[in-house]
Amino acid sequence: MRDAHPLSMPPARPRIRLSGIALAAVLVGGAACGGNSNSEVSNGGTKGGGTGGADSGGRGGTTSASGGTSGGSSGGSSGACATRTSFTEASHEILNVTWPAGTATTAGSGQVHLWGKTVYTVNGGTLSGSLQPCGTILPPAALTALVGGGMIQIEIPSAAWDSAQQPKFQIDGTQTGWNAGSVMSFSYAALLGFTIADPVTAPWPASYTGVTMTTDPDGDMNPGLTSVPRGSGDFVLPPTSALGALGIGSRADKVYLVIRHVVSAMLTRTSCDEASGPATFMHFDNHVVGCHVSGGAACSASEVKFIDDNRTIYAVTSGTMTTKVVPDGATCAEVRALFPM
Repeated sequence: MRDAHPLSMPPARPRIRLSGIALAAVLVGGAACGGNSNSEVSNGGTKGGGTGGADSGGRGGTTSASGGTSGGSSGGSSGACATRTSFTEASHEILNVTWPAGTATTAGSGQVHLWGKTVYTVNGGTLSGSLQPCGTILPPAALTALVGGGMIQIEIPSAAWDSAQQPKFQIDGTQTGWNAGSVMSFSYAALLGFTIADPVTAPWPASYTGVTMTTDPDGDMNPGLTSVPRGSGDFVLPPTSALGALGIGSRADKVYLVIRHVVSAMLTRTSCDEASGPATFMHFDNHVVGCHVSGGAACSASEVKFIDDNRTIYAVTSGTMTTKVVPDGATCAEVRALFPM
């Protein structure tokens, strides 16, 4: 997931640059480990990481979604765990990120939170299934005095993730067993708001105009995934031009995103129903493919370009993932509530 601040110089390799959508400070994560990706990821995730998380569009309740699933239930956290032929897991990924100073934003650090629900089928030591993204929260960025100060916070409403049109993505992996101490390894590529050939290896387009096949995963009739910048208190809407950055031009109250993340994880089971470990992001990219002017209409091509050209670049320094078995019918809202911030 990237954000928007005005253009900032990417950190030097060997890291892979992760960009967010901050134009003059818009925020959304994006990264790639090679090719033309504009995100930066340092290899080797660290263990640890918090278990927090929340609804991007508002805090969820604390409803827990734990329990057995089809294909057999777990045998408790002590002793031998029962085998399963299928199971469903909720996941929470935490990315520690930094970003450099830009024309409109100050340098900073924070965390990106991702939630998902995966339905697995088991064949011996082989895992296969589908992942449904269930939420993303990006850290706020501070604006410089040059553009009037304040903060930018891009939020993706809960309803976007709960939409029946949200896609699911193939996930493949292996496991060494079911008991605590056994290891499960898997990888996946998720494309939100667009499609592209060879999602794992394709170079990331330099401009939003290179994203030619957009989709509408939240079903709101706009391209990509609709995000809503926070515009109250200390938070300001992202400008759509240099004049907007100076406070005398238009600003966007909706930003339409496309996001790619390609991930591999190696988790250790801590009980029959839980696992945790490092997650490595080979790609975590995005572009702004459209926007809506506050009090006006859809953004012009030049306004979209301004926001997209000025997105912030995140450097991912480490990532962790925590999972928990949930009922097969668990909703994305229950997944987010299971790992609250």
